[in-house]
Amino acid sequence: MDGSIPAWAQSRFGEHAAAIQGAIWRALSETAQGVADIRAASRNKKGFAPGGERAVDQFELLVGELEELGIEGTEVISTGSWYGLPLVLNTLIYPVHTQNGDEHVDRWPRRKLSKLMKEIFASTAAGRRWVADPISGFEIEDELRASLADLAGRDPRPRLVLVVYELDRSGLKRVWWGEAELRSGAGAIRWLTERSPLVAPLATPLALVADEAGDDRFDSGDLPDLPMADRPDEEQHSEQPLPTEQADETDDTIESDEN
Repeated sequence: MDGSIPAWAQSRFGEHAAAIQGAIWRALSETAQGVADIRAASRNKKGFAPGGERAVDQFELLVGELEELGIEGTEVISTGSWYGLPLVLNTLIYPVHTQNGDEHVDRWPRRKLSKLMKEIFASTAAGRRWVADPISGFEIEDELRASLADLAGRDPRPRLVLVVYELDRSGLKRVWWGEAELRSGAGAIRWLTERSPLVAPLATPLALVADEAGDDRFDSGDLPDLPMADRPDEEQHSEQPLPTEQADETDDTIESDEN
């Protein structure tokens, strides 16, 4: 087992755990790069353009990366809003941005828990217990929207994995993931699994390339055996300088590629 894959993820995703972790990391890395590109090009000092890029990319790139894995049963679940969420191996994966993950270990990382997010919690296994043990102060004003009601009606009901990532002007800093449930309408959450660091996949090692050129290489073969000769005594005592090789006259007329 890869030591970077937490036990809960290995249990939930099996042989696909490393590929799923890698896909999530790539999606967030591409999101960070897109935000940096927009920030560099935008003349808007309010930060609206980079924020919009992040909000869209975090979902679309995640869906794209996970779909490319080709894992059987992968779906894109409509949220009834402008974005969809990937469902992989009966697990809904939701990315959520924060600027300081240490401050939001036991509460929703954003300032406010939206109505849609409450419904997403309620439509997954994390919300199953609310039927028998309602959360104090928590109410969903209307019925679940159709796409999420369909999700809630599945057997077994899908799990919910949160991917909390730190992204600021310096780029993507840290990422955590794990299964969580909502504990209050104010956004208190409890991690059902370890809140595990999600790390970058190991780089592909460089392979040694066999020398197929053989004797055709410019530096192959034996070194030449250059004869050495002593300088005659009369030349050693003369004031005549040693002969040296002269550069071709055309060397000074060749223009550099840098000019």
